[in-house]
Amino acid sequence: MKSRSKKGFVLPEVMLAAAIAAFAICGILLMYIKAMDLIRTSKNASVATNYAQGIMEQVRNTPFKNIPDMVFEVEVGGVTTKYFPIVVNSNLTRWSFPLPVVTLPASSCAVYVDATDSDLLLVTISVCWRQSNRTVDSTVELATQMANRSY
Repeated sequence: MKSRSKKGFVLPEVMLAAAIAAFAICGILLMYIKAMDLIRTSKNASVATNYAQGIMEQVRNTPFKNIPDMVFEVEVGGVTTKYFPIVVNSNLTRWSFPLPVVTLPASSCAVYVDATDSDLLLVTISVCWRQSNRTVDSTVELATQMANRSY
C-alpha cells in the first residue's frame, strides 16, 4: 500500500500564518501613523518657535523705555490689526493676538512683560495652537531678560 506524502499546508497552518502577518502589518501601520503625527507636531512646534523668535526680535529692537507701550501689528488676510498693551497690574503688561500663520490651527500668541525691577524686564512669549487630533493645546514659550543699558 502506498502512503500519501504531505505536499501542502493544512488550513489551520494557513490561518495561523495569516493571523501573524495581520498582527505584524497592524503594528507597522500603527507606527507609521504615530510617526506622521510626530512629524506634524514637530513641524508645528518649529513654526511656532520661529514666530515667537520673530516677536522676540521685535521686542529686542524696541528701545527699553518703550517696551511696555509697544503696539503689535498683525496682518491676517491682507488686513492689518493693531494690538495694544493690556496693563494687568503696575508691573505686568500683556498682549494677546491671533497668529497669522495658516499652518497652525486655532493659534494665538501672548506676550508678557514683567517690570518688577525698573532696570530689568522679564519678557515671556507664549505661542499656543491646537493639534488636529488632540484636545489639549500645544505651547511653545520663550523667555528672556532685558536690561536697561541707557545710563
